[in-house]
Amino acid sequence: MKITFVAFLIFFVLSSLFSEEPSLKEKMEVAKIDWDEVNFEFSISPFVMADVGIGLTKSSKLKKFYHEGTLIIHADLLPHIFFTRDTRDFYKINLWGIKYKNAYFNKADYSGFNWFFNLGVNSIYIDLGLDPGGSSPSNPRWLVFPDVAIGCGYSWKLNNGHYFRLSADVGVKILISNIYLSYVW
Repeated sequence: MKITFVAFLIFFVLSSLFSEEPSLKEKMEVAKIDWDEVNFEFSISPFVMADVGIGLTKSSKLKKFYHEGTLIIHADLLPHIFFTRDTRDFYKINLWGIKYKNAYFNKADYSGFNWFFNLGVNSIYIDLGLDPGGSSPSNPRWLVFPDVAIGCGYSWKLNNGHYFRLSADVGVKILISNIYLSYVW
């Protein structure tokens, strides 16, 4: 048993000493991001809940599908003036969120039918006049909701290599469903 242990130890030490360590240049090449596969996405949802978002998209090839992951930061597009009729709060944001969108395509050029799922959080500012103590007319606060949804869409590749997309999703979020128009460049 001791001979086997010593032989294994010698083998391990020798293999560690003579193994080839990648150079710094090789490590940098592996860690470098291929910026040809990174795009930006601008999305607007004018239908169900007026919402605008900007995202950073990274594309990659899986075994059967073509994957696109997008980190999106979004906020509401409805000016507060529609609710309060007070022009001082015109640019007040009542809804914001961050989500990661995983989209899967059948075509290598990321056009045509796609399906996706979102995972993130949304926060909404609620200002209801329901203060049980009666000391103030309202009890405003921020509430956080999950944003877990699945959806599908269609992507058109434009002549300049950019994309125009129409998509819809449904899931557990502030509003059950939404429709998005997006431009990817």
